Amino acid sequence: MNRVKVWTLAARPKTWISSFSPVLIGSTLAISDGVFNLASFIFTLATALAIQIGANLANDYFDFIKGADTIERKGPQRMTQSGLVTPQAMKRAMILTFLIALLSGCYLIFKGGSVIALLLSFSILFGILYTGGPFPLAYLGLGEVFAFTFFGPIATAGTYYMQTLTWSKQAFLAGIAPGALCTAILILNNVRDINEDKKANKKTLAVRFGKTFGQIEYIAVILGALVPLIAFYPTHPFSLLGLLILLPALPLLQTILKPCEPQTLNLLFGKTGQLMWLYTLLFCIGWML
Repeated sequence: MNRVKVWTLAARPKTWISSFSPVLIGSTLAISDGVFNLASFIFTLATALAIQIGANLANDYFDFIKGADTIERKGPQRMTQSGLVTPQAMKRAMILTFLIALLSGCYLIFKGGSVIALLLSFSILFGILYTGGPFPLAYLGLGEVFAFTFFGPIATAGTYYMQTLTWSKQAFLAGIAPGALCTAILILNNVRDINEDKKANKKTLAVRFGKTFGQIEYIAVILGALVPLIAFYPTHPFSLLGLLILLPALPLLQTILKPCEPQTLNLLFGKTGQLMWLYTLLFCIGWML
Protein backbone atom coordinates (compact mmCIF):
# COMPACT_ATOMS: atom_id res chain seq x y z
CA MET A 1 0.00 0.00 0.00
CA ASN A 2 1.47 3.38 -1.02
CA ARG A 3 2.09 6.08 1.58
CA VAL A 4 -0.56 8.46 0.24
CA LYS A 5 -3.26 5.81 0.62
CA VAL A 6 -1.98 4.83 4.07
CA TRP A 7 -2.20 8.38 5.41
CA THR A 8 -5.51 8.99 3.66
CA LEU A 9 -6.96 5.96 5.44
CA ALA A 10 -5.43 7.15 8.72
CA ALA A 11 -7.18 10.52 8.32
CA ARG A 12 -10.53 8.68 7.87
CA PRO A 13 -12.19 10.90 5.22
CA LYS A 14 -15.54 9.17 5.73
CA THR A 15 -15.76 10.90 9.14
CA TRP A 16 -15.05 14.42 7.83
CA ILE A 17 -18.72 15.25 7.52
CA SER A 18 -18.65 15.58 11.33
CA SER A 19 -16.53 18.72 10.94
CA PHE A 20 -18.10 19.98 7.69
CA SER A 21 -21.73 19.82 8.84
CA PRO A 22 -21.68 22.30 11.76
CA VAL A 23 -19.60 24.77 9.76
CA LEU A 24 -21.99 24.62 6.80
CA ILE A 25 -25.05 24.93 9.04
CA GLY A 26 -23.61 27.78 11.11
CA SER A 27 -22.56 29.62 7.95
CA THR A 28 -26.03 29.16 6.44
CA LEU A 29 -27.61 30.76 9.50
CA ALA A 30 -25.23 33.70 9.17
CA ILE A 31 -25.94 34.10 5.43
CA SER A 32 -29.67 34.21 6.13
CA ASP A 33 -28.94 37.06 8.56
CA GLY A 34 -27.13 38.93 5.78
CA VAL A 35 -23.55 38.18 6.84
CA PHE A 36 -20.87 36.08 5.13
CA ASN A 37 -17.09 36.43 5.28
CA LEU A 38 -15.24 34.05 2.96
CA ALA A 39 -11.96 34.16 4.90
CA SER A 40 -13.72 33.32 8.15
CA PHE A 41 -15.51 30.44 6.45
CA ILE A 42 -12.30 28.99 4.97
CA PHE A 43 -10.30 29.24 8.18
CA THR A 44 -13.18 27.89 10.28
CA LEU A 45 -13.57 24.90 7.98
CA ALA A 46 -9.82 24.27 7.81
CA THR A 47 -9.45 24.45 11.59
CA ALA A 48 -12.42 22.17 12.22
CA LEU A 49 -11.12 19.63 9.71
CA ALA A 50 -7.60 19.70 11.16
CA ILE A 51 -8.99 19.07 14.64
CA GLN A 52 -11.11 16.20 13.26
CA ILE A 53 -8.12 14.59 11.51
CA GLY A 54 -5.90 15.18 14.53
CA ALA A 55 -8.42 13.42 16.77
CA ASN A 56 -8.57 10.52 14.29
CA LEU A 57 -4.78 10.15 14.31
CA ALA A 58 -4.73 10.41 18.10
CA ASN A 59 -7.35 7.68 18.28
CA ASP A 60 -5.28 5.46 15.96
CA TYR A 61 -2.17 6.02 18.09
CA PHE A 62 -3.56 5.88 21.62
CA ASP A 63 -5.92 2.94 21.04
CA PHE A 64 -2.95 0.92 19.81
CA ILE A 65 -0.77 1.98 22.74
CA LYS A 66 -3.52 1.17 25.24
CA GLY A 67 -4.30 -2.19 23.64
CA ALA A 68 -7.80 -1.39 22.37
CA ASP A 69 -6.79 -2.00 18.73
CA THR A 70 -5.62 -5.60 18.29
CA ILE A 71 -5.64 -8.27 15.58
CA GLU A 72 -9.20 -9.03 16.74
CA ARG A 73 -10.38 -5.64 15.51
CA LYS A 74 -13.58 -5.89 13.44
CA GLY A 75 -13.69 -2.33 12.12
CA PRO A 76 -11.82 -0.62 9.29
CA GLN A 77 -8.07 -1.09 9.23
CA ARG A 78 -6.07 1.02 11.65
CA MET A 79 -2.66 2.07 10.44
CA THR A 80 -0.68 1.70 13.68
CA GLN A 81 -2.23 -1.62 14.68
CA SER A 82 -1.69 -3.06 11.19
CA GLY A 83 1.99 -2.06 11.20
CA LEU A 84 1.66 0.21 8.18
CA VAL A 85 2.66 3.22 10.31
CA THR A 86 4.97 3.09 13.30
CA PRO A 87 3.69 4.48 16.61
CA GLN A 88 6.38 7.16 16.48
CA ALA A 89 5.34 8.29 13.00
CA MET A 90 1.65 8.35 13.98
CA LYS A 91 2.46 10.43 17.06
CA ARG A 92 4.43 12.93 14.96
CA ALA A 93 1.59 13.17 12.43
CA MET A 94 -0.92 13.74 15.25
CA ILE A 95 1.18 16.57 16.72
CA LEU A 96 1.73 18.14 13.29
CA THR A 97 -1.98 18.06 12.49
CA PHE A 98 -2.95 19.71 15.75
CA LEU A 99 -0.27 22.35 15.12
CA ILE A 100 -1.86 23.01 11.74
CA ALA A 101 -5.21 23.41 13.51
CA LEU A 102 -3.59 25.89 15.90
CA LEU A 103 -1.96 27.88 13.09
CA SER A 104 -5.19 27.96 11.10
CA GLY A 105 -7.01 28.98 14.26
CA CYS A 106 -4.76 31.99 14.74
CA TYR A 107 -6.88 33.89 12.22
CA LEU A 108 -10.01 32.94 14.14
CA ILE A 109 -8.43 34.06 17.41
CA PHE A 110 -7.32 37.35 15.84
CA LYS A 111 -10.87 38.02 14.68
CA GLY A 112 -12.89 36.41 17.45
CA GLY A 113 -10.77 37.18 20.48
CA SER A 114 -10.22 35.35 23.75
CA VAL A 115 -13.45 33.34 23.69
CA ILE A 116 -12.39 31.70 20.40
CA ALA A 117 -8.90 31.10 21.78
CA LEU A 118 -10.49 29.28 24.72
CA LEU A 119 -12.78 27.18 22.50
CA LEU A 120 -9.93 26.31 20.16
CA SER A 121 -7.69 25.30 23.07
CA PHE A 122 -10.36 23.05 24.57
CA SER A 123 -11.19 21.52 21.18
CA ILE A 124 -7.56 20.53 20.58
CA LEU A 125 -7.06 19.43 24.19
CA PHE A 126 -10.12 17.19 24.19
CA GLY A 127 -9.21 15.89 20.74
CA ILE A 128 -6.09 14.48 22.42
CA LEU A 129 -7.73 13.51 25.70
CA TYR A 130 -10.48 11.64 23.88
CA THR A 131 -8.26 8.55 23.87
CA GLY A 132 -5.02 9.93 25.34
CA GLY A 133 -3.78 10.85 28.79
CA PRO A 134 -4.33 9.11 32.14
CA PHE A 135 -8.11 9.62 32.04
CA PRO A 136 -9.16 9.35 28.36
CA LEU A 137 -12.75 10.41 27.77
CA ALA A 138 -13.61 7.46 25.54
CA TYR A 139 -12.36 5.01 28.17
CA LEU A 140 -14.55 6.63 30.83
CA GLY A 141 -17.76 6.54 28.81
CA LEU A 142 -17.66 10.26 28.01
CA GLY A 143 -16.98 9.95 24.29
CA GLU A 144 -20.56 10.70 23.32
CA VAL A 145 -20.56 13.86 25.45
CA PHE A 146 -17.42 15.14 23.72
CA ALA A 147 -18.64 14.28 20.21
CA PHE A 148 -22.07 15.82 20.69
CA THR A 149 -20.83 19.01 22.37
CA PHE A 150 -17.81 19.91 20.26
CA PHE A 151 -19.07 18.70 16.87
CA GLY A 152 -22.57 20.02 17.56
CA PRO A 153 -23.66 23.17 19.41
CA ILE A 154 -20.16 24.54 20.04
CA ALA A 155 -18.95 24.10 16.45
CA THR A 156 -22.18 25.44 14.94
CA ALA A 157 -22.51 28.43 17.29
CA GLY A 158 -18.75 29.09 17.01
CA THR A 159 -19.04 29.19 13.22
CA TYR A 160 -21.94 31.63 13.44
CA TYR A 161 -19.94 33.77 15.88
CA MET A 162 -16.96 33.90 13.51
CA GLN A 163 -19.24 35.28 10.80
CA THR A 164 -21.25 37.76 12.88
CA LEU A 165 -19.26 38.24 16.12
CA THR A 166 -22.47 37.57 18.02
CA TRP A 167 -23.79 34.46 19.74
CA SER A 168 -27.06 32.97 18.57
CA LYS A 169 -29.49 30.74 20.44
CA GLN A 170 -30.68 29.49 17.06
CA ALA A 171 -27.14 28.41 16.18
CA PHE A 172 -26.79 26.47 19.43
CA LEU A 173 -30.16 24.83 18.78
CA ALA A 174 -29.30 24.04 15.15
CA GLY A 175 -26.08 22.46 16.38
CA ILE A 176 -28.01 19.71 18.13
CA ALA A 177 -28.53 17.91 14.81
CA PRO A 178 -24.89 17.61 13.64
CA GLY A 179 -23.87 16.80 17.21
CA ALA A 180 -26.45 14.02 17.44
CA LEU A 181 -25.62 12.54 14.03
CA CYS A 182 -21.88 12.65 14.78
CA THR A 183 -22.61 10.85 18.04
CA ALA A 184 -24.58 8.20 16.12
CA ILE A 185 -21.42 7.31 14.19
CA LEU A 186 -19.50 6.97 17.45
CA ILE A 187 -22.21 4.79 18.99
CA LEU A 188 -21.98 2.36 16.06
CA ASN A 189 -18.25 2.10 16.71
CA ASN A 190 -18.85 1.34 20.39
CA VAL A 191 -21.55 -1.26 19.72
CA ARG A 192 -19.40 -3.04 17.15
CA ASP A 193 -16.29 -3.06 19.35
CA ILE A 194 -18.01 -3.91 22.64
CA ASN A 195 -16.14 -7.17 23.22
CA GLU A 196 -12.70 -5.79 22.33
CA ASP A 197 -13.35 -2.69 24.45
CA LYS A 198 -14.22 -4.85 27.46
CA LYS A 199 -10.87 -6.64 27.16
CA ALA A 200 -9.03 -3.30 26.92
CA ASN A 201 -10.98 -1.88 29.89
CA LYS A 202 -12.42 0.78 27.60
CA LYS A 203 -15.64 1.53 29.46
CA THR A 204 -17.78 3.04 26.75
CA LEU A 205 -21.48 3.42 27.45
CA ALA A 206 -22.10 0.27 25.40
CA VAL A 207 -19.66 -1.61 27.64
CA ARG A 208 -21.12 -0.13 30.84
CA PHE A 209 -24.80 -0.70 30.01
CA GLY A 210 -24.79 -3.34 27.29
CA LYS A 211 -25.40 -3.70 23.57
CA THR A 212 -29.14 -3.10 23.85
CA PHE A 213 -28.46 0.26 25.48
CA GLY A 214 -26.17 1.17 22.56
CA GLN A 215 -28.84 0.19 20.05
CA ILE A 216 -31.47 2.33 21.79
CA GLU A 217 -28.95 5.16 22.13
CA TYR A 218 -28.34 5.11 18.36
CA ILE A 219 -32.08 5.36 17.63
CA ALA A 220 -32.48 8.15 20.20
CA VAL A 221 -29.77 10.39 18.75
CA ILE A 222 -30.98 9.90 15.15
CA LEU A 223 -34.50 10.92 16.12
CA GLY A 224 -33.20 13.61 18.50
CA ALA A 225 -31.42 15.28 15.58
CA LEU A 226 -34.84 16.17 14.18
CA VAL A 227 -36.24 17.80 17.32
CA PRO A 228 -34.84 21.33 16.60
CA LEU A 229 -36.73 21.37 13.30
CA ILE A 230 -40.02 21.56 15.20
CA ALA A 231 -38.77 24.58 17.14
CA PHE A 232 -37.69 26.30 13.91
CA TYR A 233 -41.00 25.69 12.13
CA PRO A 234 -42.74 29.01 13.06
CA THR A 235 -39.97 31.17 11.60
CA HIS A 236 -38.36 28.81 9.08
CA PRO A 237 -41.03 26.31 8.02
CA PHE A 238 -38.99 24.94 5.13
CA SER A 239 -36.34 23.74 7.56
CA LEU A 240 -38.73 20.79 7.97
CA LEU A 241 -37.15 19.50 4.76
CA GLY A 242 -34.67 17.92 7.15
CA LEU A 243 -37.39 15.48 8.19
CA LEU A 244 -36.96 13.78 4.82
CA ILE A 245 -33.93 11.97 6.21
CA LEU A 246 -36.44 9.72 7.98
CA LEU A 247 -36.92 7.90 4.66
CA PRO A 248 -33.34 6.57 4.46
CA ALA A 249 -33.00 6.54 8.26
CA LEU A 250 -35.81 4.06 8.98
CA PRO A 251 -33.99 1.09 7.42
CA LEU A 252 -30.93 1.97 9.53
CA LEU A 253 -33.02 2.05 12.70
CA GLN A 254 -34.52 -1.32 11.81
CA THR A 255 -31.09 -2.81 11.12
CA ILE A 256 -29.53 -1.67 14.39
CA LEU A 257 -32.26 -3.48 16.32
CA LYS A 258 -31.33 -6.82 14.75
CA PRO A 259 -28.48 -9.08 15.90
CA CYS A 260 -25.95 -7.38 13.63
CA GLU A 261 -22.65 -8.83 12.51
CA PRO A 262 -19.66 -6.44 12.66
CA GLN A 263 -19.65 -6.28 8.85
CA THR A 264 -23.24 -5.02 8.90
CA LEU A 265 -22.37 -2.36 11.47
CA ASN A 266 -19.43 -1.28 9.30
CA LEU A 267 -21.88 -0.69 6.45
CA LEU A 268 -24.06 1.38 8.78
CA PHE A 269 -21.10 3.72 9.38
CA GLY A 270 -21.08 4.82 5.77
CA LYS A 271 -24.85 5.06 5.60
CA THR A 272 -25.00 7.16 8.78
CA GLY A 273 -22.36 9.48 7.35
CA GLN A 274 -24.45 9.81 4.18
CA LEU A 275 -27.45 10.57 6.37
CA MET A 276 -25.51 13.43 7.93
CA TRP A 277 -24.60 14.79 4.49
CA LEU A 278 -28.24 14.61 3.43
CA TYR A 279 -29.51 16.32 6.58
CA THR A 280 -26.96 19.12 6.19
CA LEU A 281 -27.97 19.71 2.57
CA LEU A 282 -31.70 19.63 3.27
CA PHE A 283 -31.47 21.87 6.33
CA CYS A 284 -29.33 24.48 4.60
CA ILE A 285 -31.63 24.60 1.57
CA GLY A 286 -34.75 24.72 3.73
CA TRP A 287 -33.34 27.49 5.93
CA MET A 288 -32.64 29.70 2.92
CA LEU A 289 -36.07 29.26 1.33
